[in-house]
Amino acid sequence: MQKKMDDLWEESKKVGLEINPLKAEEIRVNTVINQGLRLNGEDITRSSDFCYLGGVVAEDGRANTDVHVRIQKARGSFSKLRKVWLSTLIRKDTKIKIFNACVKSVLLHGCETWLVTSEIGHKIHTFVNRCLRYILKIWWPNIISNKDLWRVTGQEDINLEIRKESLNGLATH
Repeated sequence: MQKKMDDLWEESKKVGLEINPLKAEEIRVNTVINQGLRLNGEDITRSSDFCYLGGVVAEDGRANTDVHVRIQKARGSFSKLRKVWLSTLIRKDTKIKIFNACVKSVLLHGCETWLVTSEIGHKIHTFVNRCLRYILKIWWPNIISNKDLWRVTGQEDINLEIRKESLNGLATH
């Protein structure tokens, strides 16, 4: 890998690009090689996770951090639309379309790369169901099963949607 770093440095200089070793970072995913990398004689900082195009890549290759970040971003999108969710002038089906477009799309961005464990699936499932119950104004002590909630809102199990996205990602590559 060090040879590739040296080649990168040389080739970038040929075309007038300068790489700042102090701004460069490395992350190693699922590897046992522990030798540090250098760029132009300077050590490159090693990170345990890295944000790239809105997704978080973790050193251990797991998606927990990325899913946590996605849920937080989706929660932010959901809360910005609070007036929409509480409005009596907007129909339920319109609210669900807005939820799918503005919240669920943020949540599921990049989900085709996730290995969905039961813990991750539960967190995503809980977030989506809580949002749908809020949109429908179903608060405790009112009770509705998840299956009834999905039927009323025209949704399917979020974990099934993630699996479909993963399969679509495999089919296109």
